[in-house]
Formats: sequence, structure tokens, C-alpha cells
Amino acid sequence: MKYKAPRGTHDIFGAQAEKINKLEQTSRQVFRKYNYGEIRLPTFEAAELFSRSIGETTDIVEKEMYVFSDRKGRQLALRPEGTASVVRAYLENKLEQNLPLAKLYYIGSMFRYERPQAGRYREFFQIGAEYFNNPSPAADAEILLLTKDILETYGLKDLSIHVNTLGCLKCRPKYKDEIKKYLKNEKDLCEDCKRRIDKNPLRVLDCKKDSQKINNLPKIQEYLCDDCNNHFNDVQDLLKQADCSYIIDHNLVRGLDYYTKTVFEVRSAGLGAQDALAAGGRYDNLIKHLGGNDTPAVGFALGSERVMLAADNLKLSEKTIKNKIILVAVVNKDLSKNAFNLVAKLRKNLDEGSSLAVEGPFSEKSLKSQLRLADRLNAAKVVIFGEEEYARGNVILRDMSSQSQQEVNIAEIEKLIFKS
Repeated sequence: MKYKAPRGTHDIFGAQAEKINKLEQTSRQVFRKYNYGEIRLPTFEAAELFSRSIGETTDIVEKEMYVFSDRKGRQLALRPEGTASVVRAYLENKLEQNLPLAKLYYIGSMFRYERPQAGRYREFFQIGAEYFNNPSPAADAEILLLTKDILETYGLKDLSIHVNTLGCLKCRPKYKDEIKKYLKNEKDLCEDCKRRIDKNPLRVLDCKKDSQKINNLPKIQEYLCDDCNNHFNDVQDLLKQADCSYIIDHNLVRGLDYYTKTVFEVRSAGLGAQDALAAGGRYDNLIKHLGGNDTPAVGFALGSERVMLAADNLKLSEKTIKNKIILVAVVNKDLSKNAFNLVAKLRKNLDEGSSLAVEGPFSEKSLKSQLRLADRLNAAKVVIFGEEEYARGNVILRDMSSQSQQEVNIAEIEKLIFKS
């Protein structure tokens, strides 16, 4: 084979395509319930948008962005995450004025140059949402519950929710100074931590290599201003009222510089180091930083491949993901037009959102081959057009699970199929 998919990319087809489609459909249904509208974003943006938003000292900007120059020499980047693009769209399209309530969701591919591993690709799919202009802790709680609702509706139940607060521009600098003082007295730190001490000390909390030393660091809760402390307490109270259990994780910082106050991750057991399915938090300074008004905001994103990997590990029933297939077969080519007319009629009359799919006819194949195909497709039923039966105005309806069949009037076939 001469050509292969680039390293870190993958083809999605068959059962995997069905699973990712099901996840996206589930997400859209839940977003509708929470009154979020869709936004579709460009695949690439000005590279500076991401460096200014995410932070120039983050791993994403320093190591992982796909940056290129166009024919006029402009620096562009494939989007590594969705929030910065949504904020740019919010500002450019004056959505603060044009939308009475700016609650937006997106679905699409993102790009990061990382070492490929299970559930992590260089081109990967994300589903996310942003909630603008609501400073209340209720918005933080809503975003977290929305994330949990999508994952649980998809079928994932064994979830752990980790929350923390990063404070604000008023109280966080004091905490950063304390971390620097503490770490400069530590020996044998990994190279990443040494580099981050002065540039981005909060990122040290996320290091897996120096986890033992990091656990002894002071906690940010000791340095919060009254506003941040009250906000975090209120978020916790709201989650408790909603019967949402959570874990306070003092080392949770996330890898993006724009976060303020609440941050969270939703994790699934059994995925090892790649157990974070979704994450998000509040970012009250980003819109102003990019030239807009002082606008609070909160959001999240989930990794579609990670979610599907968790679903595979839990062996979720594929019956909840796959369509129920009805195959229409013929004993000879002379009946193929009649069979095709039935297929077209059945498809036309399917209800929106139906789990049924209609397939056939395959008049070039023998009846035996068509039934074998029905087996391979896990078809629920097969409608067989036979010469003698059709002459009587009938067809054969075959149940593939029980292998039983009956001759029924063709006028009744639609009712019998949809009823089953």
C-alpha cells in the first residue's frame, strides 16, 4: 500500500462511525434541553488567536500547534481547541448584542502535535459548549451538570467529577509566588517543572513525574480572596443540591492559561493515565483580553475518541448504537423494481429519529447471498419478494433472530415492520 493515514490520524467507519454519530446525536439532544444553539467554526484561525488565548507558555502553544503560512505570509494555525474560536466569533459577530442569551455548542475536529496513544490523536474530535455573560456560580454548575448529562445519557455511569478553583487575577499571583518559593528549595525536579517555575508555576501542579513533591505544596484555597472563596463554595452547594457528587482536587489546574475560578474534569475508571473524558471551567478575563467588553464566561469540551474508548471498555451494548436494519430481498431481477418501490416507500415513511434503516434490493445476488448479507448486517427482518407470493399480492416476512417466516399481504408489510 503506497499511502497511509498520517501518524496520529485515523479513519472512522463501520461500528466506530455509528458510535461517534450516536455520541453527537446524544449531545445535540442534551444541548437542546439546556437551550444551547450550535455554532460551526473555521478549521483554522490566525495563530496569534490561540497564543494570546491559551497562553504562550502552555504546552499547546509551545509544542503542539500546527502552524503554517498562507500565500500572503499570514501565520495561521489549525485549531487546537474550540473556546478561542468561539470567543473570536462572539466578538466578531457581536453576539452579545445579537443573541439574548449566548449559549453555544460546537462539534468538530481539533489538531495537536502530540505522541499518539490510546484515545489521543493528532486530529481528534471534540464536543464543547460556552456560556457567556453569566457570572453566577449557577452557570458553572450548569456547565458541569450538562457535561455529566451528555456522558450519562450516552451510557457512561461510572464517572468521577474532580473540581478545583484557580482564583482570580487578584488572589492568584500570591499563590504563584508561594509555589515559586517552595519549588526553588526543591531538588531533583523534572526538566518540565524547572522550566515552568518562573514561566507558568501553576502548571507544575499537573506534573505526574514530581507528584509526591507537588502533594506537599500549599493549597490555593488558603490564598483565595473572599469573592473567589464564596464563588467556589456556592458552586459546591449547587452541585450538592443537584445530587452531583464530586471530588475536590487541589492539583487540578488544566493546561490553558485563560481559566479563572472553577475548573473541573470528568473522568472514567479503567482508562489509565488517559482517564479524563471531559474538562472545562470559567474564563472571565479572556473576552476582554481579546478586545471585547469585560464579559464572564464558562465552558467545557469532551474528547469523542476518549468517550468511545470508555464505552468500549464498559462494553456498552451496540444495540443502543446501531440501527435496526430491514433488508428487502428478491428471488430474481424481474421483481427488483417492485422491491425498490417498497424500499423507497418505507424510507420515506420512517419517523424522524427512528432507529430503523431499510436496505436493498440486491438483485444481482442470489437469494441465498442476500440472506447471508442480512446475517452479516445483523438485520432484524428480511422482506422477500417471491414470484408466486407476489402474484398473490403477498411477500414473505422473515424474522432473522427466530428464523421463522410468514406470508403477508404487501399492503400490511409497512404496519408489521414499524410495529415491530
